Amino acid sequence: GIAPSAELGRQFLHAKAKPRCTGALSYPFNPPRYSSFRWIRGKPLRRPRLDEGVVRDKVEWAAFVEFLDHLDLADAAELEKAFTRCLESVARRLSSQSFKYQIPIRVSLPQLLQALELFLGEPSGGLRPLAITAAMMVVLGRAFSLFARVASQGVNEADSLTGAPGDVMCYDDGDNMVLAVEVKDRALTLSDVRSSTRKAREASGNLSNLLFATPGIRGSESDQIHESMVTAWASGLNVNQVDIVDLVAATFALLGEEWRPAFLREIGEELDDRGDHAHRRAWHGVLSTVAEDR
Repeated sequence: GIAPSAELGRQFLHAKAKPRCTGALSYPFNPPRYSSFRWIRGKPLRRPRLDEGVVRDKVEWAAFVEFLDHLDLADAAELEKAFTRCLESVARRLSSQSFKYQIPIRVSLPQLLQALELFLGEPSGGLRPLAITAAMMVVLGRAFSLFARVASQGVNEADSLTGAPGDVMCYDDGDNMVLAVEVKDRALTLSDVRSSTRKAREASGNLSNLLFATPGIRGSESDQIHESMVTAWASGLNVNQVDIVDLVAATFALLGEEWRPAFLREIGEELDDRGDHAHRRAWHGVLSTVAEDR
């Protein structure tokens, strides 16, 4: 969010020691622990030195390192100017990426399912199914009064680091977690079930419902996965698996027509929150085809 970024900026600009940008990444401040704030997000930055190792876009990376290397020798005033230029550049980029999703007033159930299948048909590293699942839980919570709030984490955030038992967490009116959803863009494996059931048992608040939103179950492990789910149920943890598109089909066959555009809108908001322009643009394109098919 803006507040954490501003705070980090102030600490960066007023730090007594200069950060070694191309060295060991030894920043002169400790970033605050914001659950949704990922100040070092990309894998290319997870390295001891920025000027060593293999990267994908070598030309752009070299320019980035050169820019940071110059800042190692800059004084506070020059650092502030560079920081301001970076913010202005980000603002220009965001401005060029702003658009509105075309949400149809009416959407048939077949159109809705076709849009989801089209959107999920391209690889996204798990981001697209996560955004759809999070949006689905929000709609379920509102339409059936199942959840008071829904929270989700970033696709690259490790559950072990955040302490979350799943990718999407649903809470009741007392802010007790009543459902954790683990989202995968591939078939569910036995390892997935064992790892997630362990995290669910370790979660605070006696979590009793764990759902896997996956496109299927690995065939060679289906019997073992079923046995693991039965064992978990016997110990008080309900573990289930569902294809998110199948869940959407069943849910919106029961809900009124007005919930379908609301669901499409919620998916767009989830994608906006995650800030990946390529997937936002792809969703914009999918919605455009829905509008044209009316």
